[in-house]
Amino acid sequence: MVEAAKSVLMFFPIGGSHSQDAFAGVRDNVVARNWDFFSADTIRAEDGTVQLHRSSRSAQTVSALVDLLHPDGIVVWEDALTPDEVRAAVGPDVPAVFVDCGSAYGAERSGRTGRVRSDPKSIAAIAARALLPSGYADFAFVPNPVSQIWSQERGDAFERCMEIAGKRFHRFERSGESGTGALERWLKALPKPCGIFAANDAVGEEVLGACAQLGISVPDDVAVIGVDDYAYFCEATTPTLSSIAMNLRGEGRVAVELLEDLMNSPGHPQPPRFVPARDAVPRASTRFARDRRVARALEFIRLHACTEKFGPRDVVREMGVSRTLADRLFRAVLGHTMLEEIHAVRLARAKELLAAGTPPDIAAARCGYASHDDFRRVFRHRIGTTARQWALAHCI
Repeated sequence: MVEAAKSVLMFFPIGGSHSQDAFAGVRDNVVARNWDFFSADTIRAEDGTVQLHRSSRSAQTVSALVDLLHPDGIVVWEDALTPDEVRAAVGPDVPAVFVDCGSAYGAERSGRTGRVRSDPKSIAAIAARALLPSGYADFAFVPNPVSQIWSQERGDAFERCMEIAGKRFHRFERSGESGTGALERWLKALPKPCGIFAANDAVGEEVLGACAQLGISVPDDVAVIGVDDYAYFCEATTPTLSSIAMNLRGEGRVAVELLEDLMNSPGHPQPPRFVPARDAVPRASTRFARDRRVARALEFIRLHACTEKFGPRDVVREMGVSRTLADRLFRAVLGHTMLEEIHAVRLARAKELLAAGTPPDIAAARCGYASHDDFRRVFRHRIGTTARQWALAHCI
């Protein structure tokens, strides 16, 4: 008798920080196990009760959806549902994994629930690596406005990084005061120049706004980096905000692995599993180039390198200098030419696409290469292997 395929139901919060990568990280790893996959979005009413916004099957409530699908396992992204809400819907025996869910701390003690979290130590280390090249002596952390354990952990880990590096550390202490007045006063008194690690992109945007109000130059007086790499924050600020990209696909993969362990070993508590962040995505808020023309050109390249037919002539036009001077400035500041910087940005984006399963020819087109042959030649010359071989070794 053939055993029926297991089924997994995933819950997302509407307006949460999930993305297609987060969804795909769970879905693809569920499907790879030949399990059935279902998903639902939740939203909270003003009275705090949770409601279904969209789901794979027509249902009015979470309990009704569970009764319809009878899932063998649950994955909850962020705070789509609390552990108590999950248990009320599915009972005590269905295993559930909570990903970056603040209300699920300690949930793994039951033996039927576990959690996956972004690693605060890796996030703080990436922030330190992004800010320390500034050569500044002072560094600071600005926490999330609403007290959260993950924000505290990121700040503590960053403080340890600065202690190891022999730098002075400052922390903004949130108070009951609303608005940006307290932050502005703190920024005004902060020793400068200073590198600031913001708990997430929303906090980074808040810091940049306060700096603008005070006339504090970014990154000359204050350099800022956030976390999550959300384009709608990072690309809309002035200057644009550097940020740390999370490994959402990796978190989804680990969540399914943990769920499988909970299914196979009922009653055995599983410790929380931590997933390192990917890397820093540099933008203007941490551009430490000694020459402002080069700093402006680097931001211009980052924004437009993957545009079709983009090249050094466009950068020269933006800088307002000759091609010879532009390359001389790039070599003096970065040690390489404009064209090499353009290829570096394109190939970094190509690696992201390849790791996510994008075919090489499509990655080539999305990264601004005129043909797949050009992309193949440049990739092999600069990376040392073919795009297809690299994808096989690094595909998430």
